[in-house]
Amino acid sequence: MSYSRLDYLFGKYFDKTATPEERAEFMRLVAELKSDEPLVKLMETSYQTDQSILEFTPEIKEKILNNVYQPADTEVPVRKLWKFSSNWTKYAAVLMLGILGLGFFFYKKEQHNLLALQTQDIAPGGNRAILTLSNGQKIDLDTTANGVLVEQGNISISKTSDGQLVYHVMGEENGPATINTIETPNGGQFQIYLSDGTKVWLNAGTQIKFPTQFVGKERNVELTGEAYFEVAKNAKKPFKVKMSNQTEVVVLGTHFNISAYQEETEINTTLLEGAVVLKVEDKIAKILPGQQAILNKADKNINLVNEVNVNQVIAWKNGFFSTEGISLPELMKQVEKWYNVRVVYKDNVQADFTARLPRNISLAELISLLELTKQVHFKLDYKTLTVMK
Repeated sequence: MSYSRLDYLFGKYFDKTATPEERAEFMRLVAELKSDEPLVKLMETSYQTDQSILEFTPEIKEKILNNVYQPADTEVPVRKLWKFSSNWTKYAAVLMLGILGLGFFFYKKEQHNLLALQTQDIAPGGNRAILTLSNGQKIDLDTTANGVLVEQGNISISKTSDGQLVYHVMGEENGPATINTIETPNGGQFQIYLSDGTKVWLNAGTQIKFPTQFVGKERNVELTGEAYFEVAKNAKKPFKVKMSNQTEVVVLGTHFNISAYQEETEINTTLLEGAVVLKVEDKIAKILPGQQAILNKADKNINLVNEVNVNQVIAWKNGFFSTEGISLPELMKQVEKWYNVRVVYKDNVQADFTARLPRNISLAELISLLELTKQVHFKLDYKTLTVMK
């Protein structure tokens, strides 16, 4: 075996750039190892490079490992547990890379299993969105080439290679403003740099309307869905995010997340930095960093939650699913939007696990990882995901 090839494939697997063929080859090479030492060294190096790749609580790590290494009802032998002794928790986060291989890391016939899995698998979402210009022209940002897409008056609109749309003012900033709309489908996300320098991350199933440049005394945008904002500071021109039910968030310059999906009964505004004011009709609530304002759409009451887990709230923006502090149905709502599937429940499942899982893995990989806790099981039938005990 070529250990340089193993090193190369491990690097690609670790930084999430491996192709399906390279992932299958990597799994095969690991299964053929006569000693765990080469893989342990690779894992240690990767852990020291990036300790945030995947995180589980100690209790869940132990439960997963116990389940993974139980004798299986198969004639294919399972690889022995790596003997990390007292240091195993140090490697646990990186060891989860192997678990992301759905267990066929530890089998000799992993290629056959992988082929069977891929017939019932769904790729993760990606940078997909539709840009609608003021004249009604639609631009598919998934397939359109990078570079300058169009010029509207004194505004140049460009697409970058890493899923960003940039609005750049050319010359005077007092030119005419027109309204553009960006909409991400389920299974899509995108990032926008507005003409004032504000950065906006759009989650799946989200629409935002905004002017090509901000003229007048306010900077107004309209949002449906979920977005994370880093608003450029301008004390003379407040930034306002308008939503349904006459609701708006007013800021001068700050970092915050808004979840305002139409099908949900609540609008959640979470503040990370600065200060914002939530307004709905005659009700006003000032939100401080670390707080979340929950607006009930029905009665329009606002409930302020202190010391909210902001890392869990913006995990999607950072490329993760975070299960900390949320229920299984709440996690499944995220899964529905990111993988563009329908989730149904066969049983009344009670699951309690805390993990941070990457969003760039396939649906089969994600649900198999969750199944390793033995608390929940899934059945994937085309675009329907059934949750079972």
